[in-house]
Amino acid sequence: MRWLLALGLLALMSSMQAQETPVADERPPLRWIVMPYPPLHISEGPMAGKGIADTYLDLVIEAMPQYRHVREEMTPARAWQLIRAGENICHPGALYTPERAKYTLFSDSPALFPSLAFMVRLEDYKALFAPQMTIAAADMLARTNLRLGLVADRSYYVFLDNLLSAGNVYQRATVLSSLHGPLSLYRMLQSGRIDYIIEYPWINRYMVDTIQAPEAHELVALSIRELPQFAKGYVACPKTLWGERVIMAVNRWVAEQKNTETNRQRMAVWLDRNTLPRYMKAYEEMIAPVTRP
Repeated sequence: MRWLLALGLLALMSSMQAQETPVADERPPLRWIVMPYPPLHISEGPMAGKGIADTYLDLVIEAMPQYRHVREEMTPARAWQLIRAGENICHPGALYTPERAKYTLFSDSPALFPSLAFMVRLEDYKALFAPQMTIAAADMLARTNLRLGLVADRSYYVFLDNLLSAGNVYQRATVLSSLHGPLSLYRMLQSGRIDYIIEYPWINRYMVDTIQAPEAHELVALSIRELPQFAKGYVACPKTLWGERVIMAVNRWVAEQKNTETNRQRMAVWLDRNTLPRYMKAYEEMIAPVTRP
């Protein structure tokens, strides 16, 4: 009887051990670039994982179960370096530039981003710019008495990139190269260590709603006269056969999403009341008419 009991225990232990052995995931990996840049990506706090690109990425992952999805946090410079090298990695919230198009495949666009603006403190706006709400880029960059903050290796649209590369703008600016560059510059602007940044106005909405009291260190977004009011956002992958297959799968998802009010609202919730009506109209003109709830 003892040998039967021992044999039974051995069989039970073998069965339990087999159940605990993880099954290998043999799906091909798809690495996603994640940059901790609220509210595009939110990596900490009560809204962690609920950023604009986070939401889009969750939906894309759900629609592409044929891949094993892996998120990797990195700087913009590192991300574009990997895409240029043809690695199996994609960017979920990229902007198109002719230079990037030489080595990058871009999906159809599911999202519309408000354009960059010059962000200044309210007191400086009242003293130096009021009542105007727009300014020519060259005029702003020529103000050598104002300290500019920039993120290293970031594209600020081709037009601005060219202006920033000319003269001694970078030499005069405070340039940060880190995962948290935009947030660090935002805080430097609030503290008075720099005087303006080139940024999307949505970062102020995020900071006011989640970190700062609404009345503290209010910022004003000066529209850049030469830029379009909105730009399309894309999924970007390397210009390879692998990248082409991923983009084809992404485009199937975009086709299902772009006509829905739900998709339009993913960006709308982050916009201020002055930008929102223009965005709602531009979405239908630049992305797709909203034809169903």
